[in-house]
Amino acid sequence: MMGEHQTFSINPRTGVQFGTAVRLTREFLSRHGSGLDDLLGRFHGIEGYSIRAAVEASCAPSSTTMELSLALEEVVDRLLSLQDEACHPQPVDEGRRLHVDAGLRWYAARFHDLARAARLM
Repeated sequence: MMGEHQTFSINPRTGVQFGTAVRLTREFLSRHGSGLDDLLGRFHGIEGYSIRAAVEASCAPSSTTMELSLALEEVVDRLLSLQDEACHPQPVDEGRRLHVDAGLRWYAARFHDLARAARLM
């Protein structure tokens, strides 16, 4: 007996399976969300889970990929704005503010990539 069959709906405009942008975003948050929380924990008044919750809300079935893209771009802007803000370094960060800023830029670049992919899907 053969395995179960799955049916995928392909967007005729892009040729990409519907829901791909949401899946990629959720997989990214699953893999890297705790690191984002750790990084954002260095900034007063910024909670990583609140940023993740905003992105997750944009992954809801009722949301469009454009809404997801806009939410991801807002996260990019917020992350990049933190480069100018004072942070409360952890002991491992002693004298390494550049590493914190590099982490912010890395996450911003990944969210930008996800936003761009969502716009194209």
